Parts: sequence; C-alpha cells; structure tokens
Amino acid sequence: MLGLASICLALWACDPPEPVLTGLPAEPLLAAKADADEQAAPAYAKSPGIHVDVRHLGGQRLDEVRGLLADQLGPLQATSELNRGDGREMRFSGGVLRVVDGRIYMIRVPLPEPMRRTDALEVLGFPPYVGRYLLLHREYRLNHEWGFRRLRMTRLARDSELVTEVEAWRFIPQEHRG
Repeated sequence: MLGLASICLALWACDPPEPVLTGLPAEPLLAAKADADEQAAPAYAKSPGIHVDVRHLGGQRLDEVRGLLADQLGPLQATSELNRGDGREMRFSGGVLRVVDGRIYMIRVPLPEPMRRTDALEVLGFPPYVGRYLLLHREYRLNHEWGFRRLRMTRLARDSELVTEVEAWRFIPQEHRG
C-alpha cells in the first residue's frame, strides 16, 4: 500500500506546472503608464533671471496656466471683450494678455528697465537673437521666430536702441480665420 501512495505522489509531482506568461511587468500596466506620463511632463519652473516667461505662456491654454499668470504678471485688474471675435483682453498689474478660444495669443509686458534687444528677449524667456530685425519708427520687429507670429519691441525713443516693452503674438486671430 505504501508503494501505491508513493507512486501517486510521484505522478502528482510530475504534473506539468501551471502555464506561465513571460514578458509581463510585475506591476499593473496602468500604474506604469501614469509613472511614464509624470516623467514625460515635468512640472514647470521659471528659470532664474526671467522676468515673465512669455515664450512659455504664449499659445498655452488659459485654464492650464492661470496660476502662473498671477505669479508672473501679478493680480488681475480688468477684463474686457474685444471686437470682431478677437476674444478678450486681460490686464494684470505687470502686463496684458489676449485670449481667444481659451488660448493665449498675445502678451504685452513692460520691462523692469530700458534694456537692449537681446537682453529684453532673454528676460522674457527667449534666446538672444542676433539676426535681422525690422526697424520701424519706434519699434523693432521680428516675424516668425520661435513659433511666434510677431514680436514687437517698443523703443525708448526714435533714436534709441533701448527697449521698454515687448509685445509677443503667438498667432493673429484674423489670419487663422481667413
């Protein structure tokens, strides 16, 4: 009888193991995707030396950067609707922006002090630019740089090279409609 029990035990031990799937991660797939999303989109932090990060804010959805606007442009002072379906204008203590369809398309920022063009661009988050500017009566202008349709830099005076304000247009609403 002992022989039959040991034979049954030996047969049971020789049963094939449960099927094993290889290549599956040890953790759930959705948890790995959430971790990858967090790594792919790091939290925004304004670089030191930047007054207002116009390059980052231009073109963003207003809902996604509302907290950054208060930090960088100060408190909201007034909001007004614009004509011809150009959205609305929001005036902050440190600048003005325009929004259409929930997206920021224009930001105007007075500079903390008059400065040269390259310095003005750098304090607004742009790389220094040494190419050709359009020289107009009281402004320097760049078109189609860094994903922006137009950058206008208001000069201190007609004969001055110093800039006092920068207006950055990510896109122009009338051009997108037509």
